[in-house]
Formats: sequence, structure tokens, C-alpha cells
Amino acid sequence: MSRVYVMGFIGAGNAGDEAILAGTLYLLRQRGVTDIGVFSWNPSETERVHQVQAFPVLPGLTGIRAFAGVIKRGDLLLLGGGSLLQDGEPRIIPFWLSRALAAKAKGCTVVFHAQGIGPLRTLWARIMVRVLVPLTASLVTVRDESSAQLVRYASPHLVADPALALPPLPAPQQSHLAVVAVRKCRGRAAQEAELVAALRRLAEEHALNYAFLPMHIPDDTPLAEDFVRRCGGSVVRYTSLAELREVLAAAQIVIAMRLHAAILAAGVGTPVVGLAYDPKVRAFFHGLGLERAVLPWDEEFRGENLAQVVREVLAEGVAQKAATAHALTQMSARAALAVDLALALSIHN
Repeated sequence: MSRVYVMGFIGAGNAGDEAILAGTLYLLRQRGVTDIGVFSWNPSETERVHQVQAFPVLPGLTGIRAFAGVIKRGDLLLLGGGSLLQDGEPRIIPFWLSRALAAKAKGCTVVFHAQGIGPLRTLWARIMVRVLVPLTASLVTVRDESSAQLVRYASPHLVADPALALPPLPAPQQSHLAVVAVRKCRGRAAQEAELVAALRRLAEEHALNYAFLPMHIPDDTPLAEDFVRRCGGSVVRYTSLAELREVLAAAQIVIAMRLHAAILAAGVGTPVVGLAYDPKVRAFFHGLGLERAVLPWDEEFRGENLAQVVREVLAEGVAQKAATAHALTQMSARAALAVDLALALSIHN
């Protein structure tokens, strides 16, 4: 094996993707891998934060040529983790599959790493994934059962999100601190109003101090600021993943719409409630055995339902942590399996 490369939505302002990279790098380094390169939309920032050599991601054919110029025969490319193969925008799937094809053409071992597959709404997206993933990938690992079903023809291995492999982070808890991680979803103004009413009611009942957490900067920041105006509290400002994890560890409870706010909160032992704007959020809570702690973020959402779940979780306190400890241990082991499978494959190749 010459070198391990990692490529995901890195350096694009999304704390979740940075957590995935941090977990992947942690696992690689634990296993003695030191020759690592990362493709990033902000290489200098990635090098500073993750202490790894980074290469720029460029658009169009120029970007594919530049990418192919870095990758060499015998290298191992981990594409992911995260939701790379989804057609929320029409350019996303062609972008990632073109990189897989370029790497395959150079003789590199390609792994779709800890993927959350879908949604694949269009026939064209399903065809591209159906044809090109088995053609290019030597290994496909996915982080939930629904993703496995979408690419069952590629014989995927069920693993877990690499962010769950990050080491524990003890931090003193701040009494009455509630961290809320929201994201903008079109056509959800009524649900946002219900959420605001529930948060105000819970603040009165439990003297909660809200810290609204933008996980994707700058996209989430205006919404976080809007919730501060409507509910009081503050916007979480952080400059590193470690600072973000410290905030989550200090909270009495986390209410998470963003998947990795939930993953990171659970990882540091903070009780968490989910708002499932996407099936991947519900899948994570189901994996923890916390089906009752995740609510739909759709027309069925009611603020009173959220308030009741939050009351129950606050009453349980550390009991939720104890209840999920075994599931988190299993998930952490499956996150490590994603890297172990990939490294074993590259050695044999």
C-alpha cells in the first residue's frame, strides 16, 4: 500500500463531515497508518485542523485531471464517509462517481467508506449508482440497513459512522444548558413555529438556557440566530471539533436535527432527542435503541410531542446514557471495522 487517501465533503464548513474525517484519521493512525492524504475544499484549513497533507478539490474536467494526477496505482482511496451517493442536487452523484472512475482507471483501490446512501429519487441516479459502484469499488461499507438495501447488489458491509470512533471527552456539565442543532428545511415554517412554542414552554418549566448550534457554517447560522431572537439564548461559536464536542458534553440535553449533532452528543454521553428531517437521523436513533427519542420533522410534527419526550429524557438523566452504552460500544466497533476491512483489502491487493 503506497498511501491512503480520504475524500468526502471536507473543508466545506460542515462539522459533521469534519467529525467523520476526524474519526477515520483516528482509526487509521491507531492502526499505524501515517502516509495519509485528504482531498479538501479548503486544504490549508484541513491541514491545520487535522494535521494531514491536503489537496484541493477543483471543479469540472480540470478537477478530475488534478485528482487523477495525485492518485497512483496501489493507493487506497476511501470515498466518504457520509451521504455522498444522494441526488439532493443533480451534480452530486456524477461528481463522486467520476472520482471513483478516475481512481479505478489509475489502478487505485476504491472503497465507498461508511456511506449513508440515498435518497436516490431519479431513475438516472439509480442507474448510475447501480452500474458504476460495483464497477469501481472493491469494497462498499454502509452505516445503516436502509443504505445497505439500496446498494445490496454491491454486497455492502454494515458498519457505523466513523465519528463514533472518536475517544471519550469528559467535560463538566452546565446545569440547565440545552443545545439545539437545527437546519433549514423548505416548507417547514409551521413546524418551526411549533418548535419555538415547545422550546419556550420547556424553558419556563425547566429553566433551560438554549445554545443554538450551527453544524453547517454558514448555512445554519441565520436560522440559529433567528431561534435566538424567538427563544432567547445564544449561538454556539466554535473554532474546532474539540470545542464543539466540549459544548455537547457540557449540555444537560441536546435536541438534534443535524445527524452529527446527535452522533457527537451520544458519543460524549449527553442525552439526546432527534428531529428526523431525513431517514438517516431516525436510523441512527433506532440503532441506539432510542426509537421513542426521535420525532418526525414533517407535517405530523407537534411541539407538545417534542416537549413530552424532552421532559421524559430530562427526568431519566444519566439513565439514557447507561441504556445506550452497549449500543454505542457496538457502533464504535463497527466504525473501526470499516477501516479494518479497507486496510485488509489494500494489503491483499
